[in-house]
Amino acid sequence: MVKRQNKNWGLRATLCAGVVVWQIYEMATASVFAPNDAGYLNYLIIGVALVGLIASLLKLVVEA
Repeated sequence: MVKRQNKNWGLRATLCAGVVVWQIYEMATASVFAPNDAGYLNYLIIGVALVGLIASLLKLVVEA
């Protein structure tokens, strides 16, 4: 069985970086901050996107 090599690491890194920038922008421009809303979901999304960005960049460098 032949393994399919996926070489879209640059695209994945770009998408993860876009998600990080988008979430930080949304948090920075929020006009109303609810006291009960600590933004944990936003921080979780940013964290997961950063891990994906780092992994994609490492994979991009290793395969290059």
